[in-house]
Amino acid sequence: MEINNGLSEKAKGDLILVEQAKEGNEKAFASLMNRYRDSIYYMLLKMVNNASDAEDLTIEAFGKAFRSIESYTPRFAFSTWLFMIATNNCICLLYTSPSPRD
Repeated sequence: MEINNGLSEKAKGDLILVEQAKEGNEKAFASLMNRYRDSIYYMLLKMVNNASDAEDLTIEAFGKAFRSIESYTPRFAFSTWLFMIATNNCICLLYTSPSPRD
């Protein structure tokens, strides 16, 4: 595993956890989720202004990230990749949900 020298120390630690997660290490998955769950949730809460939707979107974002963890490459920090998944997920929800009626 080659670690990108442009990454912060935290991002380098994430990369090690990602590599372990790719090998099926559930504790590594849990560590990544614990590290970013609150940040993802609060970002999504600001976007949707609904706690229940933000919670659902957070869970969905982590599910998508972990199902496609093999496609992650250290060109960018794991957190950047994860936040992009969460943001795209939220945008899909916002543009596919029916508009509230007056």
